[in-house]
Amino acid sequence: MKNPKENVYSYSGAELPVSSADINRTGYMLMERIKFTGNTAIAVLSTANTNLDGTGTIVDIITGAGNGTLVKKVTIKAQGSTTQGMVRIFLKISSTYYLLREIEVPALTQDSKHQTYIGEIPEPYYLKSTYVLTASTEKGETFIVTAEGLDMAYPA
Repeated sequence: MKNPKENVYSYSGAELPVSSADINRTGYMLMERIKFTGNTAIAVLSTANTNLDGTGTIVDIITGAGNGTLVKKVTIKAQGSTTQGMVRIFLKISSTYYLLREIEVPALTQDSKHQTYIGEIPEPYYLKSTYVLTASTEKGETFIVTAEGLDMAYPA
């Protein structure tokens, strides 16, 4: 969709809200169509791994699709009582691991009045094609890690 410089109100009847929408000061909007396809992935962590460098037991959660994948949210849910520890989220590019985030897991005893630990990472991650979001747990406790993703495609 084009937005000529001479008429800045022609796009939506209002001033453009984002200054970066004016591509290279040409006065034109870049409105690339993107098709999103849901891609929810689930992984089970249960083997203890204290390493911060991506060595040891690491579990793949979700892999970037051909045009990339937008991971909107990651949820971590314990499957029983927990001791003080960490769940670590890594980005794997080729064979190299990068530690993105450590999520502290508190000591909780699950019973009829207390639920098991649940943690959420609401920040989005963008995975290029073949990039992999992976995870590990510091303690030998079982966690279910869910990544809510959207695979991107550019229709003709």
